[in-house]
Amino acid sequence: MADRRKPQLLRFLISFLPAQLRFALIRNQLKISNHLDSRFTFRIARTREELSESYRILLKNYVEQGYAKPVDSEMRIIKHFALPTTTTLIALFDNKVVGTVSIIRRAQFDLPIESAFSLAEYIEKNDVVAEVSSLAIDPEFRLKRGSLFLPLLKFFWEYVENYMNLDVIVIAVNPTMSDFYEALLAFSRLKCPPVSDYNFANGNPAIGLFLDVRKAPKIFKELYGDKVQSKNLYDYFVNLKLNHFEMPHRTFYKSADPVMDPEMLHYFFSEKSTVFKDLTDQERMGLASAYPQEYYRSILPLLNTESLRNEVRHQLNRKAIVMSSSESEIIILNVARKGLCAFSSIPLSGILMLRIEVAEGCQAEVRGVVRWANEDRQLYGIELIKTDINWNKFVSYLDEDFISLFADRSKKKVA
Repeated sequence: MADRRKPQLLRFLISFLPAQLRFALIRNQLKISNHLDSRFTFRIARTREELSESYRILLKNYVEQGYAKPVDSEMRIIKHFALPTTTTLIALFDNKVVGTVSIIRRAQFDLPIESAFSLAEYIEKNDVVAEVSSLAIDPEFRLKRGSLFLPLLKFFWEYVENYMNLDVIVIAVNPTMSDFYEALLAFSRLKCPPVSDYNFANGNPAIGLFLDVRKAPKIFKELYGDKVQSKNLYDYFVNLKLNHFEMPHRTFYKSADPVMDPEMLHYFFSEKSTVFKDLTDQERMGLASAYPQEYYRSILPLLNTESLRNEVRHQLNRKAIVMSSSESEIIILNVARKGLCAFSSIPLSGILMLRIEVAEGCQAEVRGVVRWANEDRQLYGIELIKTDINWNKFVSYLDEDFISLFADRSKKKVA
């Protein structure tokens, strides 16, 4: 029988080395295999059954590690899972969920990590931030961690880089795991100090980390570009193609893949947990603004919805051009059929003509008027007074997510 104390002793000895040398040694321990069992599949969790299994694996892992307490539902269900901008990725083996990780985009709610770590430097720059959360692997596959863990991380990275339009990802980890994320995945520490009592992890200590998504491929290449294949994480993440991945189809650009129909929201957040009951009034307003009232009003927590916009704002984070003699560039942060919010380093006012790429090779031209400005944060609210057919198709495509979910639910009831 192998002596399990040796790896623990090795990690203990390595912990005394300077960070640069320590990280190099950790990277040198990588053993990457490009072969993946054909019985594995990776995709977005879309059904009640898939999400239930994901939340069960998550709670089981967290209870074992002391990050959560047992609950009657046997599922770890948090308020952020209710948002359409949160995506849960799953790994399946023979169609059974065996691994999961969630990506929580900062939108209507603050991120879990913000309960202990400030993200002000990113928020003030209008960076689009998401938190890596709820990573868990079925105990049966934990002993062969590399066989599932690295492919799950690869799937996560491909989805984040190509489908979410993010600037920065953050994560809160136990100090024992910080070296792994810093050495192998090039995360850096937030400026905030570690905390000894992180409430989101049942009072365990935590360290806050971040990774600039825009710079990550270059950093990976610098770290791994000259390594042999079995230790080249850059080649594995960026160049290797795996047929096991089921990526979402995109007709137009978008940044989220909503999966919660009204019935699923009620099941997870009212029947199986007290999440909706425990929301603050502000959180209830935020949640209600994320879903079209026409389809979801009856299931969302009760509140006065008179002050809500009639249109859902879809998160985007895409560049656009202000069509003028100088043609300046702005960032469109969110959109609706009749309006958008933009970040601009130059002041905006009056009537504007904008050119926006809404899909590869497809541009929309719209005319709008600046209705409000937050000059300190360089944010502008623009009401659209003229749109073209490409814009209308684009917004209809974004709205279709919710319409389809409601329609699918209606079909199930009829069946």
